[in-house]
Amino acid sequence: MELTTTDFKLFQRSNYTFKGLKEVLTTEEIDDIKADYKTHWEKWRAIQLATAALLPPQMDQGRPKIESWTNGWNLRSHFWAAYRSSSRQQENACLAVLLNKKQYQIYLMFQHYRSEERTGSIDDYNRLLELLPQWSREIDLADYYIWPQTEDELTDHLPLKTYLEDEEQRRILQQRIGEKTFQVGKLFFAERSLSDIEGVTAAALQELAPLYQALMKSQKSDQ
Repeated sequence: MELTTTDFKLFQRSNYTFKGLKEVLTTEEIDDIKADYKTHWEKWRAIQLATAALLPPQMDQGRPKIESWTNGWNLRSHFWAAYRSSSRQQENACLAVLLNKKQYQIYLMFQHYRSEERTGSIDDYNRLLELLPQWSREIDLADYYIWPQTEDELTDHLPLKTYLEDEEQRRILQQRIGEKTFQVGKLFFAERSLSDIEGVTAAALQELAPLYQALMKSQKSDQ
């Protein structure tokens, strides 16, 4: 499958609430927007399911959790899917994929929303920062970025190569993380189309997998 500029353009709108849309658009126009969202979301869903099918058995990935295109009151400003190992469905940490109007990102994250209902601490997760230099030697750093969880997803994030080479940038990022977490991953921007997107996504998830797996080992050693 191919990810094109049209997939990014879906999210280029100023109003995502149905209430707001009803104030400026006709019912027919809103129905057209909903139909467009559903069509793109079905493609998104197909990409994620195809990606999951490409992941090797040793990753023990369960079916990805694919967020709906609406929460009932709003259109989503992005599409999102979470990948967790079958045995780690109740953990806060996960691999994830996101598409918004600016970028397609494959990344490692800590899910803060309802984190009290799952397992895994912020401190354990943030200790993965110590592993980044060693892990990064095994990958091509092109297209990789790192950012605080609190940073808006549309902000220009810090290239991972810069973070690793600049001690001051590492200090600033750790300060900005504060009591939250960091996210690290591969970003592809809207200016380029991506063919074989499921293959690209699966490859990036496999590159990030050692960090995700290291967290599990760390948690076991603490028990």
